[in-house]
Amino acid sequence: MRVFLILLSFLIFTSPASAEVVRISLDEAIDIALENNLDLQAKRKELQIASADIKIANRLQNPQVQTNVLVGKITTGNSSQAGVLFPIETFKRGVRKKAAIAQKKAVENQIKQAEHELKIKVMKAYFEVLYYKSIEDIMIKRRDLFDEMKKIASDKSRTGENYKIDSLQADIKYKRQLIELNKSKAELMNAQFEFNKTINVPADEKMYDTQETSLFDDDLTILDIQLPPYKVIEATALKYSHSIRITDNNIEKYGQEYILAKRQRIPDLIIGGGFAWQTKYQGEGDNWPGAFIGGGFNLPILYSYRPDIEKAATILEKTHMDKASFENKLKITLKQNYNNFKYARQNMDYYKDILNESDEILKTTTGMYKNGNVTLINLIWTENNHQAILNEYLTAMDFYYGVYLNMMHNIGHDLLLEEDIFED
Repeated sequence: MRVFLILLSFLIFTSPASAEVVRISLDEAIDIALENNLDLQAKRKELQIASADIKIANRLQNPQVQTNVLVGKITTGNSSQAGVLFPIETFKRGVRKKAAIAQKKAVENQIKQAEHELKIKVMKAYFEVLYYKSIEDIMIKRRDLFDEMKKIASDKSRTGENYKIDSLQADIKYKRQLIELNKSKAELMNAQFEFNKTINVPADEKMYDTQETSLFDDDLTILDIQLPPYKVIEATALKYSHSIRITDNNIEKYGQEYILAKRQRIPDLIIGGGFAWQTKYQGEGDNWPGAFIGGGFNLPILYSYRPDIEKAATILEKTHMDKASFENKLKITLKQNYNNFKYARQNMDYYKDILNESDEILKTTTGMYKNGNVTLINLIWTENNHQAILNEYLTAMDFYYGVYLNMMHNIGHDLLLEEDIFED
């Protein structure tokens, strides 16, 4: 008894605290993730870094303090000096700042792209939970059906020639279904953990779950997707894709860096001035005070910056080619997505009709088995066919929604069209 109490206390104090389950809609899940996701918050810090880079690029060169104090006989006829030198960049600082500004714009679009991708991940994770909830729901109904089959088999006359075989088969089918139900519960729990991992909010006691109970809910709206015509989709992608915008920002940035590389050949100036004095000289008085001014510049003779210019020009040319290649492949990919979406939607409608017909057949066959008009094998065969159709229907829904999310990813913009593509 003492050992039992110790073990019970150990389990109580070492078991993890149960989290509060909070059911949220898809829109709520997206809003929570966009506001609190830790990875996204870290990504947004890059904007502060880019802002600092603009200030760094716009910096002025620090002045240099210069002294030249003479001692000894050399001071006769020579002066000591103390002053300040100012290095001055010529035609470079403004270009460098423009490149940093373009980089900040790229970072802003990268953050928008990260937000867009996070939204897609949340939508996918949300759907996965519903998918495995649907499978669990199917497994529960199959368990109940096999339990009923077992009871029907056991209630039949024990003198019947198939009584023992039917009883054993029904019992095996029921127990195997319990195993499949446990597997579906484990898969659902994994999907729920992945959903919360995708939202990735600071640690709390909440466990987020989907508002809907399965993909078979009558009021399910997640699959009610209305796409605009293909021309609108393509125009949206080419104008508002975050990836294309980032490429444009990079073209602007590398264009400025190319200008900067060419301007390295322009000599930088150095101007200065200060006090000068002479303590010993041939003349009246003790010293002659005065001043000095100076100047200079660097000559790009030993190094002409030609490799820097060629490198910058090549990078700029490559960026233009990358954008053209991306747009070309994007158009083809979007056409693939659009066609896949169209046929996937049609297949879903077909499977919905097939499923209704199969469900009617299963109900009829179950009733016939209760009345002894068909054998258990016939009922099991009918149920297996019905299960295969259910799996195909879920697979069709998964493919349909996956094509939609893939299209959203390739468009690089919310399909709700928050911006009017025809405004310009």
